[in-house]
Amino acid sequence: MNKIFLPLAFLLIISNFATAQKFGYINSEYILGKMPDYAEKQQELEALAKEYDKEVRSLYNDAEVMRAELRANRVLYTPVMVEEKQAEIDKKAQEALEKSTQLFGYDGLYFKKQKELLQPLREKMVKAYEAVSKKYKLDLMLDKAADLAIVYSNPVHDYTEFVLEELGLGETEN
Repeated sequence: MNKIFLPLAFLLIISNFATAQKFGYINSEYILGKMPDYAEKQQELEALAKEYDKEVRSLYNDAEVMRAELRANRVLYTPVMVEEKQAEIDKKAQEALEKSTQLFGYDGLYFKKQKELLQPLREKMVKAYEAVSKKYKLDLMLDKAADLAIVYSNPVHDYTEFVLEELGLGETEN
């Protein structure tokens, strides 16, 4: 009897706790899409990425041209000259890899610029999330756009529009 009673009591306590909590969700991608500042920041980041990509591609192209030249002229070079040319190619390829890491790596310049540009928007959104959560007495707010898998959500619990309103980006009535 105790073997059945204890698990049932535990489930009853857990279910009472779960139903007592109020939750909602938002869609941060949708909210960001509505923020005019975000579009501007994204354009700036895209331009920067193209510039950085051009720099890196140029270095990789230089290494590829050197490889093609070595293949075409290999019969004209002595073994020592081939080794020297190969060392130059390897050096250029390594330079390209280092430049790519410097610009696009985890702590690269692009990552730092992205953080610098988007951090104020994220902070603004977090304040709006907190304000909406407090206003509607939510215990938990989830982000539908995050990697968290929400396989179904009742639209009743969608607080995206309230967050947009808190940010001053709500739909204007005509």
